[in-house]
Amino acid sequence: MKLTKKDLFFIGLSAVSLAAHACLMTKMPDTVPTNWSFDGTVNSYSSKYTTLLIAAFPLLMIFLMKVIPHIDPRKKSYALHKKAYDIFIYVLTIFLIACNWAMNAAIFGLPVRIEQVIPWGVGILFVVIGNYMPQLRPNYFMGIRTPWALENEHVWKKTHSMGGIVFCLMGLLLIAAGFFSSEIMIGVLTFGILGGCVWLYVYSWMVYRKLMRDGH
Repeated sequence: MKLTKKDLFFIGLSAVSLAAHACLMTKMPDTVPTNWSFDGTVNSYSSKYTTLLIAAFPLLMIFLMKVIPHIDPRKKSYALHKKAYDIFIYVLTIFLIACNWAMNAAIFGLPVRIEQVIPWGVGILFVVIGNYMPQLRPNYFMGIRTPWALENEHVWKKTHSMGGIVFCLMGLLLIAAGFFSSEIMIGVLTFGILGGCVWLYVYSWMVYRKLMRDGH
């Protein structure tokens, strides 16, 4: 598992965040909020030690995503989409660290609106993923892995080109929805995100069907 300087930077950033969280955890009450509803009210509490696992997740995620290219049967694809794959790792790391510290701020009563921070964060994540998604090559762990995309490289490319557009649109919808009420947020998630995912699945099948009909 070869690590670049950027990899080491984000590993270090995650480790510093985890260490800082561990220090802060000593000042937390024994039971803390760990889940919020769409309107910002707390709907779940856990032991403060649960937050340590949440804080460790960026490090665990980096390790997992660095191992995946070595166990994927299509490992050669990762050399072809290395830039996109690395961007996914780095942006996801920042997102997870930001979510952890937003939670910490809320635990200590700071004026952080979790119901806005999370949609904005996920929206930005989707936009970044959408911009780099067309670069992905066929693999078994990342991307829009419909049976038709995995079967045919042309279908994979077409599906991920469309996926890039759809993910950017879904991301912008989430960012916009974060400014509005919880009812609008639920509507965006139900019809925007679910609809986008269903469309990508149907689109992949349509591309494959046309390919087969044309005799390819």
